[in-house]
Amino acid sequence: MEFHVEFTTRAVKDLKKLSKNVQIQILRESIRLETEPFQFKNKIKKIRGINFPCYRLRIDFQSDSYRLFYGIDENIIYVLRVISKKDADKIINRIRHIGFPPE
Repeated sequence: MEFHVEFTTRAVKDLKKLSKNVQIQILRESIRLETEPFQFKNKIKKIRGINFPCYRLRIDFQSDSYRLFYGIDENIIYVLRVISKKDADKIINRIRHIGFPPE
């Protein structure tokens, strides 16, 4: 099954705050999700306690680590947030309260 990746408005804002090299790496990884959203078994974690299928993809870039949070609805992968590892716990609590799928 083929998937289509869509970035939410908030995820685009997150992405714009990052350097161009990091943006390119994150976009490459998100494109790879379209063919198989669970292909990075050692980099993906399902987030518990959320009312929709929500996952976290770890993206390592040089000495930094980023988290791409996404949800799946039918064949659409919604990228909800793109953040640094240090902010991941704060964001999980916010993701629990969003409506899904995003409009």
